[in-house]
Amino acid sequence: AAGVKQDMSFITQQKGMFSYSGLNKEQMQRLRSEFGVYGVDSGRICVAALNSKNIDAVVSAIAKVA
Repeated sequence: AAGVKQDMSFITQQKGMFSYSGLNKEQMQRLRSEFGVYGVDSGRICVAALNSKNIDAVVSAIAKVA
């Protein structure tokens, strides 16, 4: 995403439908409440729903809470 300086390669390097973001419980709660990006408190996010129309918004949201 434009302007994001963090390494977000964890999103594309995971195998399967889920990615471990490395975010903690508080960060995941912020991701849900502030940006509408849902995952579990352990930091796992379903990447199966990511596509070219929403990836920039998701990456930007992760960067803002990280």
